[in-house]
Amino acid sequence: MFKISIDKTLFEDILLKKSKLLRKDASKYWKKELIEPIIKDDKISYTIKQVDKLTLTNGLGDDKPSIVIECKKVDYSPKTNQFEFELGKIIEQKNVEIEDDYKDTLIEQLLKEKALLEDSINKDHLTKAYNRRKMEEDLSSFVTQNNSHLLNAVFIDADRFKSINDTFGHDYGDKVLEYLSEMFIKYASILNGEVYRYGGEEFLILCFCTKEFLLKNLKNLLSDIKFKRVFHPSRPIDVTVSMGVAFFDECTDKNQLIKKADEGVLLAKKNGRDRIEVIR
Repeated sequence: MFKISIDKTLFEDILLKKSKLLRKDASKYWKKELIEPIIKDDKISYTIKQVDKLTLTNGLGDDKPSIVIECKKVDYSPKTNQFEFELGKIIEQKNVEIEDDYKDTLIEQLLKEKALLEDSINKDHLTKAYNRRKMEEDLSSFVTQNNSHLLNAVFIDADRFKSINDTFGHDYGDKVLEYLSEMFIKYASILNGEVYRYGGEEFLILCFCTKEFLLKNLKNLLSDIKFKRVFHPSRPIDVTVSMGVAFFDECTDKNQLIKKADEGVLLAKKNGRDRIEVIR
């Protein structure tokens, strides 16, 4: 295990996970330590020695701060003539005192990382809408809120989506889903709600607003979706959706809310698609 002394700024950046790369100039010392010659079939080649962990120190004396950190990989950059140590998790730390400002920074960074992790778990990778698991969690919470009488469910299904995939290919089918999700997220913000990818080409909006305000904006959403279209080299892709709407104050429980909204989609498709049907 190598022991490397680094300056205070870099030490703190590594400690706070702002930096995950340590560079050292390819001096004679480091070439001797890290480059291993290999003789095979009377030919000499070279490889870079890999190390599992490093000890990083800052300052002078026995009480200087130090950390033992995982080293994931050692590589050489010909462009900069430097060895690059890819750093991982901190294994041990000694005499490390983080000032209050740095503690605040570390806590803030950890909270951001936690939020990003939760976002990646809760969101659909393609459409960036929330996933069905998150929808079920949110719905259970929404129906217990004081304003649950304003809760609405809008079930949305892309019309003739299989035909879009068959005609333009699955890559453009994905573009259509991305386009629709972008439109839904835009309108959900107006409706005080969230968008969820229910499955395939099906989406759900859960929102809190008056019934009149909801239906007015859903009509605008239908028009916007048709007007903008999705570009394809051969011709623009016409996209329409069918919507089913249900109101929680007209339902016995959350399951009936979703069931009614789903029934509304089926009715909208039966009645010609590209329309909104309210199930009461």
